[in-house]
Amino acid sequence: MNKAEVEKLLEKYRDGLCTEQEIALIESWHLQEISRKKSDLSQDDISEARNKIWQSIEVQTDLKSTPNYKLWIKVAAAAVVLFFIGFVIKTQVTKSFKENEFVNNKLEGIKPGGNKATLTLADGSKISLTDATNGIIAKQAGINITKTRNGELIYTVSSQPNNKSNNLFNTIETPRGGQYQINLPDGTKVWLNAESSLKYPTSFSNAERIVELKGEAYFEVAKLANKNGVRVPFKVNSEIGIGKNQQVEVLGTHFNINAYANEPNNKTTLLEGSVRVLNLNSTAANILKPGQQSTISPSSTFVMVRNVDAEDAIAWKDGFFSFNDENLQTIMNKISRWYNVDIDYRGAKMDKLFGGKISRFNSVNEVLETLQATGDVHFKIEERRILVMP
Repeated sequence: MNKAEVEKLLEKYRDGLCTEQEIALIESWHLQEISRKKSDLSQDDISEARNKIWQSIEVQTDLKSTPNYKLWIKVAAAAVVLFFIGFVIKTQVTKSFKENEFVNNKLEGIKPGGNKATLTLADGSKISLTDATNGIIAKQAGINITKTRNGELIYTVSSQPNNKSNNLFNTIETPRGGQYQINLPDGTKVWLNAESSLKYPTSFSNAERIVELKGEAYFEVAKLANKNGVRVPFKVNSEIGIGKNQQVEVLGTHFNINAYANEPNNKTTLLEGSVRVLNLNSTAANILKPGQQSTISPSSTFVMVRNVDAEDAIAWKDGFFSFNDENLQTIMNKISRWYNVDIDYRGAKMDKLFGGKISRFNSVNEVLETLQATGDVHFKIEERRILVMP
């Protein structure tokens, strides 16, 4: 068909004089054009649109009872194309709007967390490490407490601690959207993740070193020996819920503990050395080797152990979210804690697994857009609340 014939056919179409075959031909041209433009409409969408339009025309005109039935067929056929084209355009615009709904509802100002924490001293006084100036911020029981410009809290011995200092405890707490590093009196380094707390003595005894953790922390435990040369064990208690209470005992090692109250399990991941993980609810225990992770859950009295990529467990410390086949709720818990936002689920599939790695110092919008790119979940931001939708 040459150009002149095409123009003549289109003129007949505009005048409503096309035959059914000609209408079908024009419709096929339109569908091919949509295909070249990579329309998001599926064949089912197209068929559904055509059927609905024909049903509407039949109801409104009662074609079968019309005396001039053949004329109505031509008019109706032309109407189908017109309505169909309109439907395609409307559907594409609607889909485009839905896809960009998250972008249009972005809230400027939801920024990543940073070095924020509160220190509670043994006498009950509180110091905001977020606002405190750098330098020595407190002295107690022969210990100087210093805040550095890099967001660290360092304990150093200024004089010989007395025996009473063994019964004095400090607590450092990070809020949602906060993290902090602390060097304990024995030289142990601890990195606290968001919404976590660590309770510890102002000075450690020569018998054992015990701290209490809620939330998540990475430990690099310093080796410490008593006067007889015997190593002093370091223990981390995480007693945060029925069935998840645990104790991790070490002599000198690097490990990560995830013990949030709103997570189903307590997880301990070993990077270096050796640790013994004890389930305080059943006295069951297991020894971890580097590259292994223990799990304690309310549904089991055992300490389950599996091999993992240990670097994934401490990606948060190095400034990354690392999602390794994690479900949506676990991922959104991390986002909620780090960006200090609330999460509202609106029918999204919670068991869907995601994988990937992204900087924790990106805006929350960039993180959500990465997840949304999978097509399995969509988000909408309302003030400091994120709606999670299918």
